[in-house]
Amino acid sequence: MSAVGSPGSVERRALLFVVLCVAPLAAFAKWSVVDKVTGVKGCNLRTEEISLFDGYQETRLRLSVANGELRVKTESNIDVSFNDVGLAVDGKEFIAADGVADEKQVLFQSSADAIIEQFIRGRSVTVYLRFWPSYPATQRYQARFSLIGFTRAYNDYKICSDKLS
Repeated sequence: MSAVGSPGSVERRALLFVVLCVAPLAAFAKWSVVDKVTGVKGCNLRTEEISLFDGYQETRLRLSVANGELRVKTESNIDVSFNDVGLAVDGKEFIAADGVADEKQVLFQSSADAIIEQFIRGRSVTVYLRFWPSYPATQRYQARFSLIGFTRAYNDYKICSDKLS
C-alpha cells in the first residue's frame, strides 16, 4: 500500500477527479434534443444510436420521444406477431408496444406518459425486439439504453417544444 505522498498517488487522485467531473457530461451526451427532424413536427428527444445483431446482420437502434409518443427506431423490420415486443425500465414490469410504423419503428403511444415517468426515475431501459424475415422464428433480442441524463434532456426537450408551439 502506498503512502499519501508516494509517486503516482497524486496522479491517481487527479485522474479520479477528472473522471468524476467528466463522467456526468459523457452520460448526458447519450441523450440529445433536436429541433428539426424530417417528418417530426416540433422537437425530438433521442438517444445516440447503438448497434444490435438482429439474427442476420448488425442493425442500429435509437429511442426517440416526440409528439406525445416514444419510438424505437431500427434499420431492420420488426416482427410483433408474438406480442413480446416492448420494454422494461430497471427490470420492472414489461410494457408491450402499441404497434409498428413503417415496419421499422416500434410505437409506444398509449403508455408514453407512464414510460417517460419511469425514465425520469430509472437508470436503464431494456428494449425487447423481434426481427423478420427470420423464419423460422428464432428469438427475442434485447438492447439496453442508459437513462442517465434523461431527466435533464427531457427538460430541455420540453423547453424546446414550448418555444415551437
